[in-house]
Amino acid sequence: MEMHQIRYFLAVCTTLNFTRGAEQCNVNQPALTRAIQKLEEEWAACCSGGTQAHASHDLGNFAATARTDLKRANRRVRPRKASCN
Repeated sequence: MEMHQIRYFLAVCTTLNFTRGAEQCNVNQPALTRAIQKLEEEWAACCSGGTQAHASHDLGNFAATARTDLKRANRRVRPRKASCN
């Protein structure tokens, strides 16, 4: 699991749209989709009983906490204008 995958996932959660999420993150939509699919696969393998369907549901629950944690991490690592990259 990588930070950019989480940022992309949260952008899609916020915009409720893969294309707008990609625009917000300044990446193309296929790249964003692949990153989120990989996140779902990794989540399923380690945290969700091995199925991608369960992973998607669990990731939805994870989104609220992740937003807060990601904001906190960004402030510590690189205090600059917020973006998805």
